[in-house]
Amino acid sequence: MSSLLTFLRNKSVQTKSIILGISLLMSACIPDFLVSNPDWVVIEAGDHESLPKRKVGVLFSPGEVSATVTFDSSCIYDLGKVDEQDWNKVIGLGFVGSKNQDITVGTPPHQIDGARVGWRWNPARGRIDLGAYAYVDGKRIDFKVGETALNTPTKLVIKIDYNRKMYQILGGQPIPFTHNKTFGYKTGLYFGGNQPAPHQIRVRIVE
Repeated sequence: MSSLLTFLRNKSVQTKSIILGISLLMSACIPDFLVSNPDWVVIEAGDHESLPKRKVGVLFSPGEVSATVTFDSSCIYDLGKVDEQDWNKVIGLGFVGSKNQDITVGTPPHQIDGARVGWRWNPARGRIDLGAYAYVDGKRIDFKVGETALNTPTKLVIKIDYNRKMYQILGGQPIPFTHNKTFGYKTGLYFGGNQPAPHQIRVRIVE
Protein backbone atom coordinates (compact mmCIF):
# COMPACT_ATOMS: atom_id res chain seq x y z
CA MET A 1 0.00 0.00 0.00
CA SER A 2 2.87 2.41 0.75
CA SER A 3 4.19 2.06 -2.82
CA LEU A 4 0.73 2.84 -4.15
CA LEU A 5 0.49 5.97 -1.98
CA THR A 6 3.92 7.11 -3.16
CA PHE A 7 2.85 6.59 -6.77
CA LEU A 8 -0.34 8.59 -6.23
CA ARG A 9 1.38 11.69 -4.82
CA ASN A 10 2.54 12.84 -8.25
CA LYS A 11 -0.69 12.13 -10.15
CA SER A 12 -3.64 14.32 -11.11
CA VAL A 13 -6.92 14.20 -9.21
CA GLN A 14 -8.66 12.34 -12.04
CA THR A 15 -5.84 9.80 -12.32
CA LYS A 16 -5.91 9.29 -8.55
CA SER A 17 -9.66 8.63 -8.71
CA ILE A 18 -9.21 6.06 -11.47
CA ILE A 19 -6.32 4.33 -9.68
CA LEU A 20 -8.12 4.20 -6.35
CA GLY A 21 -11.22 2.84 -8.09
CA ILE A 22 -9.17 0.09 -9.72
CA SER A 23 -7.54 -0.71 -6.36
CA LEU A 24 -10.93 -1.04 -4.68
CA LEU A 25 -12.13 -3.26 -7.53
CA MET A 26 -9.08 -5.50 -7.10
CA SER A 27 -9.79 -5.76 -3.38
CA ALA A 28 -13.01 -7.63 -4.26
CA CYS A 29 -11.02 -10.54 -5.69
CA ILE A 30 -10.20 -13.80 -3.90
CA PRO A 31 -6.47 -14.47 -3.37
CA ASP A 32 -5.21 -17.92 -4.35
CA PHE A 33 -4.41 -19.03 -0.80
CA LEU A 34 -8.09 -18.79 0.17
CA VAL A 35 -9.24 -21.11 -2.65
CA SER A 36 -9.18 -24.92 -2.36
CA ASN A 37 -8.11 -25.38 -6.00
CA PRO A 38 -6.33 -22.08 -6.71
CA ASP A 39 -5.16 -22.75 -10.27
CA TRP A 40 -8.68 -23.17 -11.65
CA VAL A 41 -10.82 -20.14 -12.44
CA VAL A 42 -14.55 -20.83 -12.85
CA ILE A 43 -17.22 -18.74 -14.60
CA GLU A 44 -20.75 -19.89 -13.80
CA ALA A 45 -23.54 -20.16 -16.38
CA GLY A 46 -25.04 -16.75 -17.14
CA ASP A 47 -21.97 -14.79 -16.01
CA HIS A 48 -19.17 -13.09 -17.93
CA GLU A 49 -16.48 -13.57 -15.27
CA SER A 50 -15.75 -15.34 -12.03
CA LEU A 51 -17.49 -13.79 -9.04
CA PRO A 52 -15.58 -12.70 -6.97
CA LYS A 53 -12.79 -12.00 -9.43
CA ARG A 54 -9.68 -14.20 -9.66
CA LYS A 55 -6.13 -13.74 -10.98
CA VAL A 56 -6.28 -9.94 -11.04
CA GLY A 57 -4.08 -7.29 -9.42
CA VAL A 58 -2.25 -3.99 -9.74
CA LEU A 59 0.82 -3.66 -12.01
CA PHE A 60 3.61 -1.05 -12.07
CA SER A 61 5.45 -0.67 -15.42
CA PRO A 62 4.90 -4.31 -16.43
CA GLY A 63 7.20 -5.54 -19.18
CA GLU A 64 5.35 -8.82 -19.51
CA VAL A 65 2.16 -10.56 -18.41
CA SER A 66 2.20 -14.33 -18.72
CA ALA A 67 0.64 -17.57 -17.50
CA THR A 68 0.43 -21.23 -18.40
CA VAL A 69 -3.18 -21.88 -19.31
CA THR A 70 -5.16 -25.11 -19.78
CA PHE A 71 -8.64 -25.19 -21.34
CA ASP A 72 -10.69 -28.28 -20.49
CA SER A 73 -13.84 -29.75 -22.10
CA SER A 74 -16.03 -27.15 -20.36
CA CYS A 75 -14.62 -24.66 -22.91
CA ILE A 76 -16.55 -26.39 -25.70
CA TYR A 77 -19.66 -24.30 -26.37
CA ASP A 78 -22.15 -23.38 -29.09
CA LEU A 79 -23.39 -19.80 -29.32
CA GLY A 80 -24.75 -20.09 -32.86
CA LYS A 81 -23.32 -18.67 -36.05
CA VAL A 82 -23.86 -15.01 -35.12
CA ASP A 83 -21.52 -14.97 -32.10
CA GLU A 84 -19.20 -17.92 -32.64
CA GLN A 85 -16.36 -15.65 -33.81
CA ASP A 86 -16.51 -13.47 -30.69
CA TRP A 87 -13.35 -13.54 -28.57
CA ASN A 88 -13.41 -14.48 -24.91
CA LYS A 89 -10.40 -13.29 -22.89
CA VAL A 90 -7.97 -15.04 -20.58
CA ILE A 91 -4.86 -13.12 -19.41
CA GLY A 92 -4.30 -9.44 -20.04
CA LEU A 93 -3.87 -5.96 -18.67
CA GLY A 94 -5.31 -2.49 -18.85
CA PHE A 95 -3.44 0.79 -18.41
CA VAL A 96 -4.70 3.66 -16.27
CA GLY A 97 -4.18 7.38 -16.88
CA SER A 98 -6.14 10.61 -17.16
CA LYS A 99 -5.13 11.70 -20.69
CA ASN A 100 -7.99 9.91 -22.47
CA GLN A 101 -9.96 8.26 -19.69
CA ASP A 102 -13.11 9.89 -18.41
CA ILE A 103 -14.32 8.00 -15.34
CA THR A 104 -17.81 9.46 -15.73
CA VAL A 105 -18.62 7.59 -18.98
CA GLY A 106 -18.18 4.09 -17.56
CA THR A 107 -15.69 2.73 -20.12
CA PRO A 108 -13.16 0.43 -18.38
CA PRO A 109 -9.55 1.58 -18.80
CA HIS A 110 -8.59 -1.68 -20.57
CA GLN A 111 -11.07 -0.79 -23.32
CA ILE A 112 -9.10 2.39 -23.95
CA ASP A 113 -5.50 1.21 -23.58
CA GLY A 114 -4.86 -2.46 -22.93
CA ALA A 115 -3.86 -5.84 -24.30
CA ARG A 116 -5.32 -9.29 -23.71
CA VAL A 117 -5.16 -12.82 -25.07
CA GLY A 118 -8.41 -13.81 -26.76
CA TRP A 119 -9.72 -17.39 -26.93
CA ARG A 120 -12.70 -19.12 -28.51
CA TRP A 121 -13.82 -22.66 -29.28
CA ASN A 122 -13.31 -23.61 -32.94
CA PRO A 123 -15.83 -26.41 -33.70
CA ALA A 124 -14.47 -27.02 -37.20
CA ARG A 125 -10.99 -27.78 -35.88
CA GLY A 126 -11.94 -29.10 -32.46
CA ARG A 127 -9.40 -26.78 -30.87
CA ILE A 128 -9.15 -23.47 -29.02
CA ASP A 129 -8.29 -20.45 -31.20
CA LEU A 130 -5.89 -17.99 -29.53
CA GLY A 131 -5.70 -14.37 -30.58
CA ALA A 132 -4.41 -10.87 -29.93
CA TYR A 133 -7.06 -8.55 -28.50
CA ALA A 134 -6.03 -4.96 -27.80
CA TYR A 135 -7.38 -1.45 -27.47
CA VAL A 136 -5.28 1.50 -28.64
CA ASP A 137 -6.73 4.88 -27.67
CA GLY A 138 -10.18 3.29 -27.62
CA LYS A 139 -9.87 1.49 -30.96
CA ARG A 140 -10.09 -2.31 -30.86
CA ILE A 141 -7.60 -4.48 -32.75
CA ASP A 142 -8.03 -8.26 -32.80
CA PHE A 143 -6.71 -11.15 -34.87
CA LYS A 144 -6.00 -14.85 -34.57
CA VAL A 145 -2.40 -15.80 -33.72
CA GLY A 146 -2.55 -19.55 -33.07
CA GLU A 147 -4.46 -22.37 -31.44
CA THR A 148 -4.13 -25.04 -28.77
CA ALA A 149 -5.70 -28.39 -27.92
CA LEU A 150 -7.95 -29.07 -24.95
CA ASN A 151 -6.26 -30.29 -21.76
CA THR A 152 -2.88 -29.03 -23.00
CA PRO A 153 -0.92 -26.56 -20.83
CA THR A 154 0.01 -23.61 -23.05
CA LYS A 155 2.30 -20.70 -22.16
CA LEU A 156 0.67 -17.37 -23.03
CA VAL A 157 2.76 -14.19 -23.05
CA ILE A 158 2.00 -10.51 -23.59
CA LYS A 159 5.10 -8.28 -23.91
CA ILE A 160 5.03 -4.51 -23.48
CA ASP A 161 7.88 -2.53 -25.05
CA TYR A 162 7.75 1.06 -23.76
CA ASN A 163 10.66 2.27 -25.87
CA ARG A 164 9.18 1.11 -29.19
CA LYS A 165 5.59 1.52 -27.88
CA MET A 166 4.54 -1.95 -28.95
CA TYR A 167 2.43 -4.78 -27.55
CA GLN A 168 3.34 -8.27 -28.73
CA ILE A 169 0.72 -10.87 -27.89
CA LEU A 170 1.60 -14.56 -28.22
CA GLY A 171 4.61 -13.67 -30.39
CA GLY A 172 2.30 -12.36 -33.11
CA GLN A 173 2.43 -9.18 -35.15
CA PRO A 174 3.39 -6.24 -32.89
CA ILE A 175 0.62 -3.73 -32.13
CA PRO A 176 1.75 -0.08 -31.81
CA PHE A 177 0.26 1.91 -28.94
CA THR A 178 0.18 5.66 -28.33
CA HIS A 179 0.05 6.15 -24.55
CA ASN A 180 2.76 6.94 -21.96
CA LYS A 181 1.02 5.13 -19.11
CA THR A 182 2.89 2.79 -16.76
CA PHE A 183 0.29 2.01 -14.09
CA GLY A 184 -2.00 -0.91 -14.89
CA TYR A 185 -3.91 -3.95 -13.69
CA LYS A 186 -4.44 -7.58 -14.70
CA THR A 187 -7.86 -8.22 -16.22
CA GLY A 188 -8.47 -11.95 -15.56
CA LEU A 189 -10.70 -14.52 -17.27
CA TYR A 190 -13.75 -13.25 -19.16
CA PHE A 191 -16.41 -14.99 -21.29
CA GLY A 192 -17.76 -12.81 -24.13
CA GLY A 193 -18.27 -11.14 -26.55
CA ASN A 194 -21.87 -10.34 -26.38
CA GLN A 195 -23.13 -13.43 -24.64
CA PRO A 196 -22.44 -14.72 -21.12
CA ALA A 197 -21.24 -18.24 -20.46
CA PRO A 198 -23.88 -20.79 -21.60
CA HIS A 199 -22.70 -23.23 -18.91
CA GLN A 200 -19.94 -23.43 -16.31
CA ILE A 201 -16.56 -22.63 -17.90
CA ARG A 202 -13.31 -23.76 -16.21
CA VAL A 203 -9.80 -22.64 -17.15
CA ARG A 204 -6.57 -23.52 -15.33
CA ILE A 205 -4.31 -20.47 -15.00
CA VAL A 206 -0.87 -20.90 -13.46
CA GLU A 207 1.02 -17.63 -13.11
